[in-house]
Amino acid sequence: MRAIAKTEPAPGHIREVEVAEPTLGPGQVLLRVRGGGLCGTDLAIRRWDADIAAEYAPSFPHVLGHEFAGRVEAVATDVAGIAVGAQAVVNPHVNCGRCFYCNAGRHALCLQRRIMGCHAPGGLTECIAVPADNVFVLPDGTDPLVAAVIEPLTVATHAALERVPMDAGDVALVMGAGPVGLLHLLVARAAGAAEVIVAGVAADADRLALARRLGAVTVDQESEDLLAAVRRVAPRGADVAYDASGHPAALAAALPTLRRGGRLAVVGYCHAAAPFHSLPLALDEKEIFGCRAYNRGTWVRSTALSASLASELRQLVTHVLPFGEIDRAFSLLERRECMKVVVEPEGNG
Repeated sequence: MRAIAKTEPAPGHIREVEVAEPTLGPGQVLLRVRGGGLCGTDLAIRRWDADIAAEYAPSFPHVLGHEFAGRVEAVATDVAGIAVGAQAVVNPHVNCGRCFYCNAGRHALCLQRRIMGCHAPGGLTECIAVPADNVFVLPDGTDPLVAAVIEPLTVATHAALERVPMDAGDVALVMGAGPVGLLHLLVARAAGAAEVIVAGVAADADRLALARRLGAVTVDQESEDLLAAVRRVAPRGADVAYDASGHPAALAAALPTLRRGGRLAVVGYCHAAAPFHSLPLALDEKEIFGCRAYNRGTWVRSTALSASLASELRQLVTHVLPFGEIDRAFSLLERRECMKVVVEPEGNG
């Protein structure tokens, strides 16, 4: 069976390999994968960044893929409510379900959490056996390419509807014009934001153009003053901001754009110090919230939201490539020449 795997604990070494067919165990569902998205985490695994190597420590060859969807091929005899042939998407986070955080409904904080495609074998393969509790059935006829981006949509849903929810009529600022940034744009608009401002840089020109087509006001921070641009839209400042860039300068840039009492969600992972001036934070009672992935309940919301946003989500998928072109897929991602790239096992349709 074909799969995309990292074969050695060193930079590079990602290629198509042959792996054993999965065995269906109790409480599991066998999924025939239609496609999976690549993201910055996959890029970090490819580079084999030191913090990624320490956090995930997988065995090799390690099958990638934490953003994937497909069709149910088989279900274990003890699984109910999931039919063979159904379209489905998979929550790649496997939680213990028993710890303090799981019992509080905050599954993202589970200390025993293992992520398919990161700690454990992932979904960039022809078939995968996954826990039934991690399977979310989609409406018949769901575009497979829309299904493949529901996982990152769930990240944006957690940030913009759960951690830092907005009120209808709010003005939202999104730092970063990549896929996660534009997914925050879509969720914010669905939540009733009056305006959404997406901030990027000159290299994001195509991405910012897509953001405008999706209804955003855009700012190129290399040629425009971000604070002035936000104040033109919201004279007292943005109500909420979401940093989807992970850039160390983003917090310092975003905080002054918030109104008094405004809230900032830190979504993108920054692997360096991110200094900012803290006195205005105290004097203006602004708030900063960390956002990590999602909880199980977030998937109920995001799968429902994906149906109403299907047209917009499809626009985010700019490249669809077969497994055999995995090097090109990563090259597009590295050079920022794509929005969302989805890779597919040929013949799995």
